[in-house]
Amino acid sequence: MLFNVYVFFLLASGVLMLVMGSSRAPYAKRRRIVNLIVGAGFAVYGLYLLLFFQGGHYILFVYVFILPVLLAVRFFRDRAAYRAAQAAAPFAPTGYAQPPAYGEAPTGYGQPGGYGQPGGYGQPGGYGQPGGYAQQPPFQP
Repeated sequence: MLFNVYVFFLLASGVLMLVMGSSRAPYAKRRRIVNLIVGAGFAVYGLYLLLFFQGGHYILFVYVFILPVLLAVRFFRDRAAYRAAQAAAPFAPTGYAQPPAYGEAPTGYGQPGGYGQPGGYGQPGGYGQPGGYAQQPPFQP
């Protein structure tokens, strides 16, 4: 009876760790590899005991009961931390493109396009620069 329970836990732990290790998560790659290796070991040993073992002496690993729980807790903790970091990641500000090439009007930078400056101190708006958005060209007699 104890043998059958042990083989069941061995196979279930191995399959669980193989599933956790095979998830294509972009985080904790080393832990995924550990899950794959330990899961494969548990599954192979469980299949050996189930299919080829004739009776007699077998090794009872206590880790079959403890290790899958610890690895599952770490897996779900890493996944929750990754999702929280993704949700809290600052978004890239909009409007910060590359500067315009020579002779092109700028777009972005929070301005509606154009080099013109508002008029002030007796100068018309956009003095000495190309006309911008909603600006009149400088007065020329």
